[in-house]
Amino acid sequence: MIAVLPFAFDYSVVSEHSGELLRGLLLTVEVAACGFALAAVLGLPLALAGRSRTPLLRIPATMWIALARGVPLLIVIFWLYYAAAQEGLFSLTAFIAGMLSLGLTGSGYMAEIYRSALSAVPTGQFESAAAIGLSRAQAFRVVILPQALRTAIPPAMNTFVMLLKGATLLSVIGLADMFYAAKLVAVNEFKPFELYTAAAVLVIAVTLVAAIGSGLVERRLSKGVRR
Repeated sequence: MIAVLPFAFDYSVVSEHSGELLRGLLLTVEVAACGFALAAVLGLPLALAGRSRTPLLRIPATMWIALARGVPLLIVIFWLYYAAAQEGLFSLTAFIAGMLSLGLTGSGYMAEIYRSALSAVPTGQFESAAAIGLSRAQAFRVVILPQALRTAIPPAMNTFVMLLKGATLLSVIGLADMFYAAKLVAVNEFKPFELYTAAAVLVIAVTLVAAIGSGLVERRLSKGVRR
C-alpha cells in the first residue's frame, strides 16, 4: 500500500524569496533577448548566402543552418562554456556563453524565417524597382527587405519564445537565472516543490505574454495586408 503524506503548499516561502526569483526572471529574459538579437543579426546574411547561386556561399550557409537547427542547445551550451575553456580555446562568462549559445542556435531558425519571407515577396518587385531606376542592391534594401521583414515578424517572435524557454537551461552553467535562484533557495529552505513550481509559473506567464503579443502582431499585420 502506498502511504499518502499530508501536504500543504507553503506560499510564504515563495513570497519571502520573490525578489530573488524576479531578479532571476529578469536575467533570463535579458539573456534570451540578447541571444535573439544575435540570432536576428546572423540569420539575414545566412539566409542571403543560402539563397546564393555561388556554391562557396551557399554550401557553408546551408551546413551552418542545418547544424544550428540540429545540434541540441544543451550541447552548444556545454561546448562553449566548458569544452572550449578546457581545451584552452577561450573562456567565457556564463552570461556570454548563454547568449552565444542561444544566438548561434537561433540563427539557423531565423535564417529559415528570412528565407521564407524573402521567397514570399513577388519576383516582379525587382523588375518594378528597376523600371524606376533603382539598382538591384537599392531595390533589395528599399523594396524587398522591408516587405520580407514585415512577413518575418510573427515567426520571429515565436523564435524568441523558443529561445526564452531554452534560456532556462543556462542554470546548468551557473548563470544566476530564475531556476538557479530557485535551486539555491530550495536547498536552504527545503521547499523544492514550492520554489520550482513558482519558477515554472513565472516562465509560463512570460512565454504566454510573448505568445499573445506574437498573435496580436500577426493579426495586425494580416489586417494591414488585406487593406
